[in-house]
This record gives sequence, C-alpha cells and structure tokens, in this order.
Amino acid sequence: MVLSVTVLPSERTGLLVIRAWVETNGEPRLRARITQTADLSGRKETSTVAATRDDIASAVTEWLDRLLGERR
Repeated sequence: MVLSVTVLPSERTGLLVIRAWVETNGEPRLRARITQTADLSGRKETSTVAATRDDIASAVTEWLDRLLGERR
C-alpha cells in the first residue's frame, strides 16, 4: 500500500487595526492609533500613533512588508 501525504504550506496571519479620528480643537487634525501584529501565532502586538495620512500609509506598508517577510 502506498500512502500519499500532501503538505499544505504554512500560513501566516497578521492583524492591523487602525483607529482614526479628527480632533477639532481649532484647526482639524488627523490622529490614528495603529495596533498590529504580523504573526498572530506569536501574540506579539505593537501600538503606534500617527498624525498624517502619509504616516498612516507608511505604517500599513511596513506591516505588509513584515507580513510578507520582507525587510526595508
């Protein structure tokens, strides 16, 4: 009897949560709190804050790079 085993590729799952709001005391200002992990199995979370669209976009790009295993 020949037994065939299929090995599935390991899957990495990450999580990114962006809580964004606009402060309206005087001139409206964007604020965001970003909580993230690139590997849910490791349970290591980091939180950062951002104050511009570019900073938020940069944080998302960096997270995606970590999820893909790329370093910049």
